[in-house]
Amino acid sequence: MNWDDLRLFAIVAEEKSIRRAATRAGVGAATLFRRIGELETRLGARLLNRLPEGVSPTLFGDRALALIEQMTAPMHGLDRLASEVRGDRAFVSITVTQGLGVNWLIPNASAFHNANPTIGLDFRISNGIADIMRLDSDLGIQMAPPTTPDLVATKLGRMHFELFASQGYLERHGHPTSIVELRRHRFVEQLDGHVLEGHVANVLGEVRNEQVAARVLGSCGAIRAIESGLGVGALPNYSIAFGNRVVPLNLPITKHRDIWLTYRREARDRAAVATTIGWLKALFDARRWPCFRDEFVPARDVGSMVPDVAG
Repeated sequence: MNWDDLRLFAIVAEEKSIRRAATRAGVGAATLFRRIGELETRLGARLLNRLPEGVSPTLFGDRALALIEQMTAPMHGLDRLASEVRGDRAFVSITVTQGLGVNWLIPNASAFHNANPTIGLDFRISNGIADIMRLDSDLGIQMAPPTTPDLVATKLGRMHFELFASQGYLERHGHPTSIVELRRHRFVEQLDGHVLEGHVANVLGEVRNEQVAARVLGSCGAIRAIESGLGVGALPNYSIAFGNRVVPLNLPITKHRDIWLTYRREARDRAAVATTIGWLKALFDARRWPCFRDEFVPARDVGSMVPDVAG
């Protein structure tokens, strides 16, 4: 029995939607649908009812979920124990948003590995929020504090958003100098599991549908759409510092979301996890990286953010 397939089934049952579950798990919807079907074949019973409005567990599926809940912690504990016995590298899994994962954590991982050669980092780049209680990951970096009291939540810093466009777009459509002028511009709306209404709407308020040139799931696609001149978009103030080819509009419109590190209380008992937590806190130290301060720093003043590769 493939444990990862059981974990995926649990996510689908909780989300009640193949699409939402696929986004959260970081796999394609077609792949997820196929794997659930294969799991049902191996079990010889149907796990999900397929309904027009989504999916729901069958009676058998509900009973299977109860067993999966009981299996979760022992399975992960057994995996860690086996790794220690084999002398394998101790892996720490981190679920993180696209922007921070691709642009900040991964580029700095070389220095971490040089300093901690026995610890491996399992990056899980996701548009959704990790279910730490189900042990989706050891650590989660997200834009909202967890609501479960059993989880530890540490504020790493603050993410400040402002409006950006490409140089080509501004040359063709003009550089808006006021909120009123934005009414004649088009937008790229970024969607993910951290901001329900979309990042542009989160900054500006309601945006007319006719102004939205594209909706993009995840920050990497949104940045590429903005760079290509598709429209104005809302990005973190460190976007230029990470090398993205975008121009800040320098309008007095900003929004922020706090960056939270979450994990199970007992996770710190693992030396590898404790070491990784210390590294993550240092990566968001506002004294070294002003963009993560509680106070807003305009994109033009953020400065260069060169990853630490020395270790």
